[in-house]
Amino acid sequence: MTRPDQAPAPPRRPRIRTGRARTRSIRRRIALLLAVPLASLLVLWLVPTGVTLSNALERYDFATVYDKVGLPATTVIEAMQQERSAAVASLSHPKAANETRFKEQAGRTDAMVTAFRKSAFSSDATGAMDDAVERRVHTLSGAFDGLESLRAQIRIDGTTPLGAIGGYSKIIDGTIRVLTTLVSVNAVPVYQQTNALLDNYWAREFMLREADLVSGLRSGTLGSDERTTFAGWASTRNQFFELGRAAGNGKISAIMDDLANSSQYTAYTALENAVVNNGFAPSQREWRTTIAALSPVWLQAAAKAGDQVSNKDVKPAGRRIMLGFYLIGGLGLLAVAASVVLSLLFAHRITEELRHLQRTAQELAHERLPRVVARLRRGDTVDVEAEAPPPVIGGTREIALVGEAFGAVQRTAVSTAVGEADLRASINRVFVNLSWRSQSLLHRQLRLLDQMERRAASPEELDDLFRLDHLTTRMRRHAEGLVILSGSPTVRAWDHPVSAEDVIRAAIAEVEDYTRVEVTGASSAAVTGTVVADVIHLLAELIENAASFSPPTTEVTVKLDTVANGLAVEIVDRGVGLDPDERDELNRRLSSTVEFDLVDTERLGLFVVARLADRHGISVSLQPSPYGGTSAIVLVPHSLVVLDEPRELMSGAEPPLVAHPVGSATGAPRGLARPARPALAGPAYAAP
Repeated sequence: MTRPDQAPAPPRRPRIRTGRARTRSIRRRIALLLAVPLASLLVLWLVPTGVTLSNALERYDFATVYDKVGLPATTVIEAMQQERSAAVASLSHPKAANETRFKEQAGRTDAMVTAFRKSAFSSDATGAMDDAVERRVHTLSGAFDGLESLRAQIRIDGTTPLGAIGGYSKIIDGTIRVLTTLVSVNAVPVYQQTNALLDNYWAREFMLREADLVSGLRSGTLGSDERTTFAGWASTRNQFFELGRAAGNGKISAIMDDLANSSQYTAYTALENAVVNNGFAPSQREWRTTIAALSPVWLQAAAKAGDQVSNKDVKPAGRRIMLGFYLIGGLGLLAVAASVVLSLLFAHRITEELRHLQRTAQELAHERLPRVVARLRRGDTVDVEAEAPPPVIGGTREIALVGEAFGAVQRTAVSTAVGEADLRASINRVFVNLSWRSQSLLHRQLRLLDQMERRAASPEELDDLFRLDHLTTRMRRHAEGLVILSGSPTVRAWDHPVSAEDVIRAAIAEVEDYTRVEVTGASSAAVTGTVVADVIHLLAELIENAASFSPPTTEVTVKLDTVANGLAVEIVDRGVGLDPDERDELNRRLSSTVEFDLVDTERLGLFVVARLADRHGISVSLQPSPYGGTSAIVLVPHSLVVLDEPRELMSGAEPPLVAHPVGSATGAPRGLARPARPALAGPAYAAP
């Protein structure tokens, strides 16, 4: 058997570095490609969405602060205005009715202050206020604590009516200033209209102060302090009123003009101008009648203006802000989502097209080409167009071009495989042709040698003819090996079963060192005539391999036996043995149909054995021998073996296979004995 140190290693094919560690998924590259425009689109959506969201939050904060702080503060102002009037009446006209009225108004004011604090300091209100407004609300709440000390002074007559008006007015001024700092809707018309309402509110407050001042006069005349204070309030009141008229527009301006042109307001301004210009107070009855007529008209105008601002300006502006937020936020979000979805679909489509090309390539490499090669090995006709259909390509032009190029590659690959198969078939036909020619000549040479051996007179001449006969027999086996490698059947055949022992001896006759081969065991079985030539060839290859790769002074033992599964032949050498990995590889080749490799010329004998074993279902395996070498075990199945056949049936008309005793390591002299050739039934060869 072949030793590891004697068999040349097969050439290694260069490994192709695929660079897998440096590759990146096409999906990832497309994602990186689309990340920049998508990020830009996201920023373009976030900026206006953030602005509209800020406006929406401001609108929500305005509504919250107005409900939680503005409205309760307004009720507190109205309560303090009424308490101020009651306090002035209690100081200027100390009567039980006035004191009771003052006490009731004080209680009502305290209730309004409590409600204001509960609402203004709730979590909803504080969450909607910024830090500056929250500090002012806390300051205002602390200012309400000063009401009790002011009331105490009024109860003990510790202050004048003018002082009481100033004390209440100071707290009211702080409350109105807090109202002017509340968050407003981010819209210019709303801002203008709101300022107009606040100016009108200030004007009404100064009008009420004037009314309380005149109503609190005990003597009916104005002192210098009262006159100066009244003139200042009148001037401030007129400025705020005109600012409100100028700031308002549309319905607000019409409401303010109607108030300014009303008879009640005209009567009031006439009395006011008389007090400022002449310094004389009007009669209490006339003054109170004028104020009583003007107050509801002014209050109604302020309410109408407030409703107008709320319904026509504030609420529509809020709705526009929320609509803008919904449109920009919603539609922008839909646009971003649509862009992301379209990007993913685009990436998925590109990826699927590329994966389809990948699957087509893998199908070609792992299924179609091996199937085509298998059919070509069987000798089937292969249609290139049918086996290499054009790949289904997608709608992307570049990928379609790659698909067309791949289609050309696969057609070239299949055509190349067909061409290679045709080339191999042509080479096989050349092998067969040369082998037939050689075998025809060798057969004629063997017949001539037989005739010369019969006419030989001296032992030396006969010995030389035996040697030449043996070399010719080996040449015939090697020529026959070309036919086997080409896949064609051999031409030698017998028309009757041949004894197993004769088959063994015929195989030994085709080995160069036949004198080193020893046959042991016996069997009454015979090999069917149709496979005799192939079995002889198979055994000859294994025996010659065992003799070639074992020391020349050692024997090769051939054991013959009939076993349960057929006819067993064991060829044992006394060489150095095989490496386990190499023995496993050789057994793999012997147990499967391995394609003949033109490069591996050192393994021709194994290829021949594998072909013959596969052709007839013969089992061949290599095992370690007890002597440290290798044992080749050949199992010929029952389908190829005839048991207990009469000897005469196996002889036929021809002489037995063995005409002379087989030489051995200790046998007769080589000049007197040689293995005999098998007798052929009928013409064995025909020259092509």
